[in-house]
Amino acid sequence: MTELLRFDGERATEADTEAHTPDMLAQRRHLRRCLDLRPGDRLLDIGCGPGYLISELLPDVGPEGRAVGIDISESMLDLAGRRCAGATADGRVELRTGRAENVPFPEGTFDAAVVVQVYEYVEDIRRALGELYRVLRPGGRAVVLDTDWDSLVWHSADRPRMREIQELWDDHVAHPRLPQQLSPLLREAGFAEESLTTLTFLDRRCDPGAYSYWQIGFIEAFLETHPRAEAARVRAWAEELRQLAAEGRYFFSLGRYAFTFRKPD
Repeated sequence: MTELLRFDGERATEADTEAHTPDMLAQRRHLRRCLDLRPGDRLLDIGCGPGYLISELLPDVGPEGRAVGIDISESMLDLAGRRCAGATADGRVELRTGRAENVPFPEGTFDAAVVVQVYEYVEDIRRALGELYRVLRPGGRAVVLDTDWDSLVWHSADRPRMREIQELWDDHVAHPRLPQQLSPLLREAGFAEESLTTLTFLDRRCDPGAYSYWQIGFIEAFLETHPRAEAARVRAWAEELRQLAAEGRYFFSLGRYAFTFRKPD
């Protein structure tokens, strides 16, 4: 296992830009429907990133509700603070440094929680789910979304090189196939699952408006320091994708999975 990809500094800014892509906008709309928040709810966003989801969920909890975001990245929290400046000033939003394995709030604090693209990075997933269970009130609901990286389809004429890059990229997370294992882990933690829905990211172009455009950059950055990655092969892989896009032969698809569940009354 290599060092996990961290979204600080330049990476935080790029991830912030990626959040404008149509796939990411659709993802947040889907999460909003799954959460089904009510006025007055207390919401926790674990791994809140640059604060897009919290800012978009504020109307759902209303003026009496409260949204709290935690993240390990100071760069992300800074972006979230700027995005939610008005709501942090009046107390409707609180942002804190925190980890999924050690949520800095008392038992039963929240009515709802959302965890997006976080648990796949967490080594001790059982502890993280235990913390989520602890801070939700009885009857509280949560939505967890993660990627199964086996679902990645990326067109390439050099299939062995593409498989090599994908296998190396798996090392950027602790659990590259977490959705396949998450249902039994949720039951083990004490939760009752309500639904499982899927999102498919599909790109047939490669420009800043496409999710996969930014993924190429994240993969290149991660593999720069990977002990088994060959710089020339990584460079050739990225160049081929950009050439395929220029020729109108680009294809990318990726599956994400949203689990909706409750802490029993």
